[in-house]
Amino acid sequence: MGLVSYLSEASNIREDGLRLFLTVLAGYPLAALHRTFFYKQPAQVQHAIFVIIGVSLYLFNYGYEIYHSLLSIFFAYAITNFVPGTTASVALAHVCFLGHLLVGYWFAESSQYDITWTTPFCIMTLRFIGLVMDVYDGQQSRDKLKPDQLKTAVLEPPGLLEIAAYGYFYTGTFVGPQFPLNRFRAFVNGEYLENGQVRQSSLMVSIRRFCAGVTYAALNQWCVVWIPDRFFNSTEFFNLPFYWKVIWNTLWFRGTMYRYCSAWCLTEGAAILAGLGYNGKNDKGEDQWDGVRDLYIFKWELGSDYQSVIESFNCGTNTFAKNHVFKRLKWLGNKYYSHSVTLIYLAVWHGYHLGYFLLFAYEFACVIAQDQLYALIKRTPGATEFFSKPHIRPFTWLFGRITINVSMAFAFFTFGLIKKEIWWAPVKSMYFYGYIIYFVLWPLTHFVLLKVLPRKPKEKSENKEEKKDK
Repeated sequence: MGLVSYLSEASNIREDGLRLFLTVLAGYPLAALHRTFFYKQPAQVQHAIFVIIGVSLYLFNYGYEIYHSLLSIFFAYAITNFVPGTTASVALAHVCFLGHLLVGYWFAESSQYDITWTTPFCIMTLRFIGLVMDVYDGQQSRDKLKPDQLKTAVLEPPGLLEIAAYGYFYTGTFVGPQFPLNRFRAFVNGEYLENGQVRQSSLMVSIRRFCAGVTYAALNQWCVVWIPDRFFNSTEFFNLPFYWKVIWNTLWFRGTMYRYCSAWCLTEGAAILAGLGYNGKNDKGEDQWDGVRDLYIFKWELGSDYQSVIESFNCGTNTFAKNHVFKRLKWLGNKYYSHSVTLIYLAVWHGYHLGYFLLFAYEFACVIAQDQLYALIKRTPGATEFFSKPHIRPFTWLFGRITINVSMAFAFFTFGLIKKEIWWAPVKSMYFYGYIIYFVLWPLTHFVLLKVLPRKPKEKSENKEEKKDK
């Protein structure tokens, strides 16, 4: 029995999960080594170091299955160097990376939460698709690009070693975060240094993210023991009153999400320690370290609407989806069409399970419902003023906080329990209430409210020939 297997049994943590957790933690000593010895080395030397470290960590976790990532590195090099700036390059990227991932899901997925070679490969998939699209942008006329595309466009396609270093960089290859090649290049080239030295302001920020990540990890392990997944298919759960099922579902959802919160905070802390997370200075002249942020803790814990949720977690993936999918679907002529296609794209990226598609369809319905509610409030006389009153705001915040947590918890059943055979019974025992509310009751309610609520009079258009001020 190896050391990791022994620790797995002693801690009652799955060995694959423990290996991944140790790999994420390894980012901190590796970042310390980089900021101490390697940060001033030539780019190619740093690239070689990143590749050696990344390959070693992959071998530690997945052994010979590292060939999947090696193959994708060669594909990324071929596409960006031989057919850059073409529509064919973008199509090839999706075939070679997303197609490879989907085939991997088909053979590697099981009935439980899988931590296999596909776990880091899904991160690499988006990273290399984004790389190909950024190289595509870099070959286009500058006046045709949008501001976000100008920021990430790659003018000079990367070489094989740089692509391997970009794909294997130790604080981003296993659980994220996503970041563009231009940020990686700026980091390697020393553009984030201060007077040629590593910025000391990163230390405390990194420590805070580390502490947050460890706290979330402890809360997640407590939840795993307190509310295991099997509880939702037990006679004890099925015999509970409906409101208790909702409560336990919500508590389980929060605890399970802490698994992701922990990973995001820990890997971001290592990226900050290395210097990759630098994001310029704020209005006060202080260093900002949110350049690779995946979790905004306060917004995640205290946000009171769906938009705050979307903006608070998995930010790197959401930014990729916004810039590389959503905004490029403007030709559809409707933001909801673009949004729905983007969510389908993300559902496919997650895998084949029906629960993934149900979750993103449910998210789409929640966002539409929120937009419709806000529009009703805006057009109803006195509503905006009423909800803006200081003594009303705490109640609207509490209502929003409860609504998003309960709604997300119900949706997360099909994601967290993965297999239909596992989530069907608990969802059925809760009478499919989330789907009924957002797909049936709210659309009918919204239709009625549009008819019966009074409407503010339309503002008179201003006279275009208004007299100019003297």
